[in-house]
Amino acid sequence: MAPDLPDPRPRGAPARYVPLAWPTGTMFRLVPRTVPLKLDLVELLEQRQTRRKFANAPSATSLGEFLWLACRNRSSRPSQFGPDQESRSHPSAGAMHPIHVLVACDGGPWMRYVPVEHALAEIPGSNASATALREASHQLVDVGRAALVGLVAEPGKTAAKYEHHETLVWRDAGVVLGYMSLVAEALGLSFCPLGLTGRPQLTEFLPESQAMHGVGLSVLGRD
Repeated sequence: MAPDLPDPRPRGAPARYVPLAWPTGTMFRLVPRTVPLKLDLVELLEQRQTRRKFANAPSATSLGEFLWLACRNRSSRPSQFGPDQESRSHPSAGAMHPIHVLVACDGGPWMRYVPVEHALAEIPGSNASATALREASHQLVDVGRAALVGLVAEPGKTAAKYEHHETLVWRDAGVVLGYMSLVAEALGLSFCPLGLTGRPQLTEFLPESQAMHGVGLSVLGRD
């Protein structure tokens, strides 16, 4: 059984935190979704399911629309905690948004989604990690040419505002997965969350890997 963790609560005084400075290579700008999605929410909820046919990779357009709808930054404001507090399409405890989204296309390195820029930033030195996790994912499902989507938590962001923050971080990761599942269904993409957390491969290439944790791995593609 899991340990009996105490309930989170806001700190009496902020514990200021300096966010990780991610290593960044080439930046790839993504195209936002500008055309309204005409769908019925009840119908979408009824038809949503985990889809495991990944014959093709998501197109650059589909990937950009997926990330735009699921996890882009809508606005930011300075905070007393160190990191900016953000408004995104999905909620986060205290608007701290500790979950980073990484994407790895077939044969490529990890790229970090930058919500403020709506862009992917290549992460130098992450090819071996992406390859290892693709092989691990293939043991569970035929990933074909699909993209891997990794979730990396930066707990220090949430801990700056909350005592006993641990469960909040995991709940945030679940929220991100839920939104991604619905957006993928709406866009006609195949999306399959895996049981793998991505530890330790999702963070082994980071300069401060001990402060970061893999909290989820999914597969995104097209039939």
